[in-house]
Amino acid sequence: MGIQEVTKTARTRLCIESGERSWLKDARYTARDIANDTLRLKQQGYNKTEIQREVDRDDFLRNNKCAVVGKALQAWDSYKELLNWWYDQDDTNVGKPSPPATDKKGAYPLVMAHSEGYRLTYNDETDRLRFRVSPKPYKKVRGHLRGRQEDLNLIEAALTEEEWSLGQAELLYRDGVYYLHVTVKTEVQVPEPEDADTLVGVDINERNIALTALNRETMDTLGTLVLDYGSVKAERQRYHTITKRCQEHGQHSIHNQLGEKEERYTEWILHRMSRVVVEFAQQFSNPVIVFEDLSGIRDAIKYGTYMNRRLHKLPFHKFEQQVRYKAMWNQIPCETVESPYNSKSCSCCGHRGYRQGRRFRCTNDSCAVQQDHADRNASVNVAWRSWAKHAGVDVESVNYRTRKTQPFVRKVSLSGSGRSVNRPSSSREIASRGVLTT
Repeated sequence: MGIQEVTKTARTRLCIESGERSWLKDARYTARDIANDTLRLKQQGYNKTEIQREVDRDDFLRNNKCAVVGKALQAWDSYKELLNWWYDQDDTNVGKPSPPATDKKGAYPLVMAHSEGYRLTYNDETDRLRFRVSPKPYKKVRGHLRGRQEDLNLIEAALTEEEWSLGQAELLYRDGVYYLHVTVKTEVQVPEPEDADTLVGVDINERNIALTALNRETMDTLGTLVLDYGSVKAERQRYHTITKRCQEHGQHSIHNQLGEKEERYTEWILHRMSRVVVEFAQQFSNPVIVFEDLSGIRDAIKYGTYMNRRLHKLPFHKFEQQVRYKAMWNQIPCETVESPYNSKSCSCCGHRGYRQGRRFRCTNDSCAVQQDHADRNASVNVAWRSWAKHAGVDVESVNYRTRKTQPFVRKVSLSGSGRSVNRPSSSREIASRGVLTT
């Protein structure tokens, strides 16, 4: 894959030493007004250049304005993508997505470009990272940053090393504390997928994500892990039911609030799962993460209105994108393989079997594996297809695929609810549960 540009977000909090906190608050509320106006003008057919001219403010930095407009337009693009999906459904009488609200009253993240809206410097004497935030013209808030050491190290590297750089930052507020989320960019050397020693197959379905690591030379199973995120499906169904009732009674403001809560909850689960996948792969020698090619899956699935809505709204693509950028940051390549019959083929003999709930049953009487966890069986097939792809082997012509004795499946459930999130262990600890020790 060669040299790739990667980004990562360093999360820090502000320790304010000079300037008024009220300036930050006012700027965030002004950013909300700009975001509302941006969405309103976009609905009226204005383009980005016209919008930026219309929402210009004397009490707001022009560079910050452009960044806020860009973030608001991203929300509009997400809405249009969801709307296009809705138009493709068989039943379009209910559940139509609503455009982003243009009358929200809360604060909005203050998006800033480095050296314009904000500036970071490193002080050798105090060994601290200093910040300057410009929420309004000629008004600056100064102080130093605090946070996890790994986040501070990222920012320090971006300030002191030539191959690193700082991108946009977002100013957020929570529980009386201001936070600065800074984007850090650099370039890394990512190995080619065919040079990997370990194949990590990923099978994604509506409830589980199954991971299996295979040794490329021996095809022995090095580790296996199943992540259960059924809470996402349950929450999406709950929000869909509430949203449908709100729409029927004309309560669109409540609908918008619920949509934001659902999105935040899903984002939290996806980020946590993607970290687990990457940390699981990191424990093996020179790994590659292998996904199924799910392009066109929405056109292929025709189960009726209820099942189509459930399956089509699952964030498969977003999850894969999050894994990819986290993996690339850690110099782990990713690739995709064809997906036909991965869930219905035996990972040992290749014979076509069938699923029975979460069990895969092989119909080949001579196969040593008569049944297996269906999702783990599919993840083994995904990893095996990666080997066959680079070895030039016809998938249907080889019977022996992997060792006949598969290890016990370790399953971890990821769940959370609102601000009170269940955090029994870190993502690295979760990932380590899927590594076998012999």
